[in-house]
Amino acid sequence: MKTTASRALIRMLGSAAATAIALSSASAYAQAAPAENEDANIITVVGVTKQAANVQEVPSSITAFSGDQLADQGVREVKELAKFTPGFSIRDAGNSPTAFSLAIRGQIQNDNIATLEPSVGVYLDEMYVARAYGLNANLLDIESAQVLKGPQGTLFGRNTSAGAVLFQTADPKFGKTTGSFSASYGNLEDRSLTAIFNIGGDRVAARGAVFFNKRNSFQTDVNTGKKYGANRVVNGRVKVAFKPVDGVTLLLSAESWDGEMTGRVNQNQYFNLGGTGFDPAAADRAKFGGDPDKVAVTDPFSMPGAPTQGPFSDMHTDTFIGKLTVDTSFGELKWINGYRRVKGDNLLDLDGSSSLVNHFTQGIQDLKEFTSELQLTGKAMEDKLSYALGVTYLKESGTDESHSNANANPAAGGGTWTKFLGDIDNKSWGVYGQLNYKVTDQLSLTGGLRWSHDDKGVTTQSTVIPNNGTAVAACLPTTYQLSKLLAGTLVAADCNRSRSDTWSNLSYSVGLDYKLTDDVMFYAKQSRGYRSGAQQLRSLTLTDTDPAQPEIVNEQEVGLKTEFWDKRVRWNIAGYHNTVKNAQRSVILSVGGTSRTVLENADTKNWGFETDLNVNLTDGLDVFAGYSHTDPKYTKYAGFVVAGGVLTPADKSGQKFGSIVKDQFSVGANYKGDLGFARVAANVSYAWQGDMYQVIDPLNVLTTSAALGGGGLSATEAAKVIEAGKTPAYGITNARLGFSFGPEDNYEVAVWGRNVFDKRAKQYILFLGGLNYVGANWNDPATYGVSVTAKF
Repeated sequence: MKTTASRALIRMLGSAAATAIALSSASAYAQAAPAENEDANIITVVGVTKQAANVQEVPSSITAFSGDQLADQGVREVKELAKFTPGFSIRDAGNSPTAFSLAIRGQIQNDNIATLEPSVGVYLDEMYVARAYGLNANLLDIESAQVLKGPQGTLFGRNTSAGAVLFQTADPKFGKTTGSFSASYGNLEDRSLTAIFNIGGDRVAARGAVFFNKRNSFQTDVNTGKKYGANRVVNGRVKVAFKPVDGVTLLLSAESWDGEMTGRVNQNQYFNLGGTGFDPAAADRAKFGGDPDKVAVTDPFSMPGAPTQGPFSDMHTDTFIGKLTVDTSFGELKWINGYRRVKGDNLLDLDGSSSLVNHFTQGIQDLKEFTSELQLTGKAMEDKLSYALGVTYLKESGTDESHSNANANPAAGGGTWTKFLGDIDNKSWGVYGQLNYKVTDQLSLTGGLRWSHDDKGVTTQSTVIPNNGTAVAACLPTTYQLSKLLAGTLVAADCNRSRSDTWSNLSYSVGLDYKLTDDVMFYAKQSRGYRSGAQQLRSLTLTDTDPAQPEIVNEQEVGLKTEFWDKRVRWNIAGYHNTVKNAQRSVILSVGGTSRTVLENADTKNWGFETDLNVNLTDGLDVFAGYSHTDPKYTKYAGFVVAGGVLTPADKSGQKFGSIVKDQFSVGANYKGDLGFARVAANVSYAWQGDMYQVIDPLNVLTTSAALGGGGLSATEAAKVIEAGKTPAYGITNARLGFSFGPEDNYEVAVWGRNVFDKRAKQYILFLGGLNYVGANWNDPATYGVSVTAKF
């Protein structure tokens, strides 16, 4: 199978190269491209030595968007970026609506807790963002967004073993005073306001941006009529740039994001309490009638200790970045410092039913990170050699906690909550260097190394807290500190357990690129990526299972970047093979009636490819398309199951990959024209993804008896679980039509629609064995409206 896949990939790339060379040569004979159009529609990206480069000249798979392109395609939030990026998918996180899990090339962070690292690194204005809380947000005054696929360890370091996502917000412009104001109104009473200003002198410039959005509810409780899904967001950013002397720039920025949401609420898809055949949610599902916006919520007043407002989500983040740039005779020296704080609180009804046999979970976060990077980039040897050198430091601290009430026995009163609190203390250092050398005008070689070192510490507190209060009824397991419990002297701190772990790694990347013609480049590279080890957070003892070991990725990538027909066509294709050692997995299991997280390691292999196409059909009319395929498989998976109420090692290598989309594509068109009295800009796009499975246990495991670690379900019931845990293939259509007028087209009126055909699909799906329920949330319904913009 491996040989067949590799041969097919080689044949495909060989055919693509031959076709591209032929087309490029034909167009060169037909007509030379006008010099002023050579870089039309090309986005400047981060190159192989962290220096600005034409995306077509970077020997790596990159999908990049300008801020204008994102707006034209209806991309308003971070999670919508994946719809138009081949090989990249984003799924809502299970423990917070403001967080997400990112997946590239079959690698994913399948849980969102502070002791588990991502495999896709996120960077905001060159600052590494350690935690996803608060990132599932709006895009405000964005200059560009870039998705770098494959291991990025040598340049971007730890936790980029699958790739990196870079967001660059607009910097202040010297010597310019500009601004804009826009207002938007749509269905669901969706209203938003955005204001941006830039004031620039010769030596000092400032830029500010403010965004406000409020939307009404779209979910309705079938039993009470209460509404859920409303949200409110306020986001503000200020940047100030100083240029005290030529060649020196100091850039300071401060950003605050605050969001509130009622819900959002899961919808029950399946319930078979303990495999007994009793379905506490049957009446609710009958009332849903297949409508994704009809929900049912357990009355919080019936669960002592539950926040009385019911499901909600509040999140606040503050981000501060300082960047000093100095131009020297030997290159550009840059010192980047960042600080980010996250404070969040939410309540989720995970099972998605109104039954007193329910599962409430409250999440509370208070996390802080500080990052610093000193980097030097430049050129030497008559610009034949480009280089990037740097050192990095990260310190992270704070708490991430969850309070859970999995009330399998309503007769007990429902007031028993379990609390898992993790107090983290993480430090990380890195040293890196990467070189690119032009051997000839056609051939270039690239090589890089990075050493990473992680010191991670965590203190956990696992307790039973009556009525979700501050008093502690017992530590978990209840045998821990039993003497203090019996003596009546037990306090929460007595339940603390601490551990620390240290990991180090040397990552590398080697590659070459060769220009077959001026417009066709072939490249090949081998990269090794590193994802830091993970520690237990929702643990009973900290020693009942080991920490997840660091994830090591080895990946080979070959690709073509081509332009032809006078640069009116741009077609790129990349194929890859990767193996992952110790792929990290986080699963939720019910052990002795307590829902908890267990960390596991697995080995995987994967073949896949990505391709994108942009065609300028006529002046003003462009079409674009992208497609990706990935097919990861486990080669080894030493996991755990609950057998007879006890956590038991088990071979899980037969499981599906969860939350991975094997196939996805997008197509669209942009048109810009002059009507005389106004200029018109139109965009329509369609993004499709294939089936995604989130219940990954195969049928034979679900039908194995619970005493042996299986689900204890009949074949019929197991099939229902698998179907309930599947997101079927679906596609989303966005459209926008705008008219600009005024002396400099500084006024615009536009109509827009997102998910215009109201295609609904399950996003995050949770199957909790033991209780045996499946709860899920759905994507947003169709939204449409009108916006007006004024620029000065």
